[in-house]
Formats: sequence, structure tokens, C-alpha cells
Amino acid sequence: MQSLMMARAVADLLFQLLKKRTGSTERAVSAISDVASRLGAPGVASTDEQLAGLALCARGEEIERVSKSLTWKDFEGFCSGILKGRGYRVRQNIFLRRPRAQVDVFGMSEGVSLAVDCKHWARTPSHSGLVRIVEAQKNRARRLRESLDDHGPIATVVLVLVDGGERFVSGGAVVPIFAFGDFLDKVDSYRDVLELV
Repeated sequence: MQSLMMARAVADLLFQLLKKRTGSTERAVSAISDVASRLGAPGVASTDEQLAGLALCARGEEIERVSKSLTWKDFEGFCSGILKGRGYRVRQNIFLRRPRAQVDVFGMSEGVSLAVDCKHWARTPSHSGLVRIVEAQKNRARRLRESLDDHGPIATVVLVLVDGGERFVSGGAVVPIFAFGDFLDKVDSYRDVLELV
């Protein structure tokens, strides 16, 4: 019950920010509807926090500020929305068996697809912590690749809220949310530093 109340409060906060940016309730609802239509999700509630966040970013709000306002679960949906907006086909929460594991977000494309681990942490872990996280995600990406029929290369991405300074660790990309769009634009040029599976 408390998490539902918190999610509602976040949705209301983002909607109020969007309303302030657009100048009216009607324009805020329209902005969310536009984002939903572009992402192939027409008819989504006008107070959806993920879409409100995307609409805010489209209107110049800092992506870090929006991301920090979201819950960890909504952060995953927000990241999925960014990938969809960039032309990726997206699947969320892919469960793998034996042993059990999960890929938060899988962005599929004709070029390099992305197995994304979304980390909604206030600070980035140490280098050794990042190595463990990237290695675990690379293992999940390999297992995902084995479960797919006829699929191209997959890169490992750990998406974080704040910049810890390291971008490529142990063959995976560590991408702060503010640099996610730039990373997506240049992902093919990083093939030499990414360990593709």
C-alpha cells in the first residue's frame, strides 16, 4: 500500500512539473499522449510517471532529475521508453531459468542489441563492484543469447543514475542516464571495446 502511495506521489510530482513546463493541464495530457503514441502505447493513463518523465525530457528537463524522481521499477520502464523512442524493439523483465536470473531490459535492433541492467542507485559502486555487476550481466546476456533463435550480437549495458567516471568495464558499458542517448547513437562505434555475445 505504501509503495502504491509513493508511486502516486511520484506520478503527481512529474505531472505537475510537466504541467508547469507546458503551461496547462491540457497541454501536459497532450504531451503524454504524444509520447505514448510515438512509443506505440496509445490510451495510456495521462498520469503515467514513465511517460510524464519522457515528455519532460523532450521539453528540456534534465534526465537525471527525472530519473531520480522515479522508483527503480519505473526507471526500468523509463529506460525502455528511451530505447523504444530510438527505434529498438523492447522486452522487459526476461526471466531465465537454471539458475534463475533476470534481464531488466532487452533492446533489440538490426545492429547491436542491448541487455540492460538498470541500477537506480544514488551512487556508483567501486571499480571492483562494477566488475562484478558487469560480469553478472554479461553472463545473463550470454544465457539470453543462447535462448534466442537467430539473433545478432548482444552488448552488455549497466545503466546508472550518476556518473562514476568509468564507461567501459570488463567488456561491458557502464552508462549514466544523462549519456544514454549519446551511447545509443554511437553504440556501433563501441564494438571494439564491448564484448559482444
